[in-house]
Amino acid sequence: DVAEDIYFSKDFMDAVDDKIINPDDMLLMFSIDSAQLYKSKASDCYIYIWVLFDMSPKLRYKKRYVLPGAIIPGPNKPQDLESFLLPGLMHISALQKQGLKIWD
Repeated sequence: DVAEDIYFSKDFMDAVDDKIINPDDMLLMFSIDSAQLYKSKASDCYIYIWVLFDMSPKLRYKKRYVLPGAIIPGPNKPQDLESFLLPGLMHISALQKQGLKIWD
């Protein structure tokens, strides 16, 4: 089961025991990939997404819960991929430091 791979892994359980991960924390997965858009043209496009791991495995990969981070257009591979990732990672860092208050 996918949920067991994440939530019952040794690394996760150690982080919970060490209070690095708290019950109110939100868990995200970062994923990046590239694609050649045209068969006859060497054109690369990159996309990165955030997946909410707090959702059940049946829901977390539904379009509604997969959050696009950025689309990095071609036609060539980015020379400095980190420069495209930095703004999104800075937002996540700010949320980690300042928190995100959500009212139900």
